[in-house]
Amino acid sequence: FSALDVLTGERLREDILHLWRGGSLPTQSMLIVSHNIEEAVLMADRVLVFAADPGRVRAELAIDLPRPRDRDAAEVRLLIDEVYALMTAGAPGQPAHGGAHAGLAERLPEADVARMEGLLELLAGEDFNGRADLPRLADEAELSDDDLLPLTQALSLLGLARLSVGILLLAPLGRHYVESAHGGRQRLFGQQLLEHVPLAAHIRHSLEQDPDGQLADSHFLALLCASLSEAEAGRVLHQAIEWGRYGEVFEYDFNTRMIHLPAPDEP
Repeated sequence: FSALDVLTGERLREDILHLWRGGSLPTQSMLIVSHNIEEAVLMADRVLVFAADPGRVRAELAIDLPRPRDRDAAEVRLLIDEVYALMTAGAPGQPAHGGAHAGLAERLPEADVARMEGLLELLAGEDFNGRADLPRLADEAELSDDDLLPLTQALSLLGLARLSVGILLLAPLGRHYVESAHGGRQRLFGQQLLEHVPLAAHIRHSLEQDPDGQLADSHFLALLCASLSEAEAGRVLHQAIEWGRYGEVFEYDFNTRMIHLPAPDEP
């Protein structure tokens, strides 16, 4: 059901379930891979939650509710909350296994800073007052599960919020961030980035040790490739660079592909 608009996706799910209930499908079981938690709960008899490094089944949830299922029914919402809790359990970033630099090769969540800020502001607002149930937060922010979860993981990783069994809680630093002006937000973001993301701290330290204050991105890419695939290493480095640029921890020249220290502030 990927790459479908909301109405077409819903209609297709209804058609599949209609055929399933009517016995029209010549099969006894069906496997669906989905990033949509509500879709999984509305359709499935069993929901399996997967984890990575190494790939494995983290949890299994049996669903014995009759079909058709009402997405607004209390028992359905409870199950959705339970899957959210399973999805957000554990550390926000998963370190890679194997390789001497596995600690630097943490799989950073793919999260845009502007979206992170928008989510923090929504969380700090009157509707949530610092505490949000993830399904409701997804609805209010108009985000899919696939977009919401990396954002919440990034906020948790940086110490701006805390994930707890399907609930996102605003941290004191997160409230301070929301109440700060743009420059204050950047400084706080950079501070948390250096404290909580080893790759960003390593890049900054390496630049400070270099006589020219700059190094090619290939230097760090090779380091990450010791623990990650080339594609994943590129994604992780790109995410670290984007966060580092926003937090003014380092800069990046897209033409030369050189990472360098920020220019000193004008007197």
